[in-house]
Amino acid sequence: MHRMRPRPTRHRVTRSVLIRFAALILVLALIGGLIATTVATRTTEASAAQRLYAASMHDAQGQTQALSQWRGRYLVVNFWATWCVPCVKEMPELDRLQRQYAGHNVTIVGVGIESEEPVHQFRDRLGLELTLLAGGYGALSLARGFGDDQGVLPYTVMLSTKGEVLHVRAGALLPGQMQAWLAALP
Repeated sequence: MHRMRPRPTRHRVTRSVLIRFAALILVLALIGGLIATTVATRTTEASAAQRLYAASMHDAQGQTQALSQWRGRYLVVNFWATWCVPCVKEMPELDRLQRQYAGHNVTIVGVGIESEEPVHQFRDRLGLELTLLAGGYGALSLARGFGDDQGVLPYTVMLSTKGEVLHVRAGALLPGQMQAWLAALP
């Protein structure tokens, strides 16, 4: 006698199951991409901070200043130029804030993308006390490390005492913006 074998059971995959599976794969890929982007950004910022702290530049008096001297402090670096109208406009406010927060473990440094003489003349003309450094056009590569891919000026970066990027601003600071950053520090 001939026995009939049972037919294998076929699982029918419905269209809605396929759509749900594809959506799950897409969500997992997006989450993976976000995680990878976050890790890459933090690595890039850490590398930019290391390059910044490794740099030395002349100040407005012609003395060499190592940026590593401000490691362990909250460091605000403002990349600027004497011919940049928004840069010139915000300098007196940065100078005032440097004096106000000097005793709070905060240093504000202006990194000019010019040579010493224009930086010196600019400081004297405005009567500024904050540290202004002459980084030349090479300083733009430091700003680029913090995300200034377009060479925007002014470009301001605030680092924590551990060298972590706390704030970045491309273009002129908004009224009260730097004050708010500094007031929020512990």
